[in-house]
Amino acid sequence: MTIPPSLIEEIIAIHFDPRTGSAFWLEQEKRLGLDARKEIACCEAFHLFGPMDTQSLRTRPLLDFIPRRFHGELPSMILAESGGTTGTPIRRVYRPSEFSAAFVDSWKRAANLRGFPHGANWLFVGPSGPHVIGQSARAMARSLGSLEPFCVDCDVRWIKRQAAGSLGFTLYLDHVLDQAMNVIQTQNIEVLLVTPPLLLAMAERMTPEERERIRGIHLAGMALTVADAEAIRHQLFPQAVVLPGYGNSLLGVLFEQTPPAPGEPPTYVLDDPALWLQLIAFREDNPIAAADLAATLKPGQRGRVVAHRLDASFLLLNMVERDTACYALPKNGTDCRAVTAVEPIRPLVSTKSEGVY
Repeated sequence: MTIPPSLIEEIIAIHFDPRTGSAFWLEQEKRLGLDARKEIACCEAFHLFGPMDTQSLRTRPLLDFIPRRFHGELPSMILAESGGTTGTPIRRVYRPSEFSAAFVDSWKRAANLRGFPHGANWLFVGPSGPHVIGQSARAMARSLGSLEPFCVDCDVRWIKRQAAGSLGFTLYLDHVLDQAMNVIQTQNIEVLLVTPPLLLAMAERMTPEERERIRGIHLAGMALTVADAEAIRHQLFPQAVVLPGYGNSLLGVLFEQTPPAPGEPPTYVLDDPALWLQLIAFREDNPIAAADLAATLKPGQRGRVVAHRLDASFLLLNMVERDTACYALPKNGTDCRAVTAVEPIRPLVSTKSEGVY
């Protein structure tokens, strides 16, 4: 299953309207000699635009990507930025309903399926503005009947500049962990929202009683290895529902709906109709071209993630991501919109650039 044709027709009509569309996409249409409203009727046609121009996303005015018909709605929109792992930040906006679809609705469905605790006190250790995760953390907690999270702010762009093990890295990590432990030791914290490496570092400072008090953990921001997942689930936080997610500020988040079998990686379910994660064949030494985008791999084959998100306020087609993954095998002969075995491409994402978020 991909993006419904009716939604594609609606969003393409908005962004490619000659009078009220988005300047960037109208320029791309003219440059390529396309008639998008006639030629882009299904996901299989997205490749006609070629890979998303991320340099323009990094450097052009934000308004160039927002359809002119929505420029009067800017006061109600939510601004998001990427973390800068693969370059200078990329920015986009969400209308409130789009933000909820991208970050909250799927979370609430997964949390209810997994029995994630309701009404509990949260601690979020991660970046606030300009990164959208801070806003989504508050919305996610409130969606389960909780107070907005207690927070420890992380400057993720600063920590990415510090070499792992360096004095700067160690001092900053100590500063973040000291703040986190103050909250844990003074408040009745039962839910944590952190990255895997931050959680592992926090666990070293927590007493067994403090770890047993944790009933829910949402892991985000970085890839989760099988070894780390099993240590967190079975050894460090055995009382907690551990619910990881995969995504980013630009595209939204997929969540794990069922825990994996022993030794298996998490599987992230895509239940947002505005988002499609395409997996394509690639070689690390070759740049992705338009022709590479024309074919989608089958379940079980490892490929590079290419993301497409169709929102009325912002259109992202052929976003070539920094990860590889496999489509999860369909269960009982039914379609399964899920990816598993997600791994960063190390030449693109070094351990240093990831830091702890």
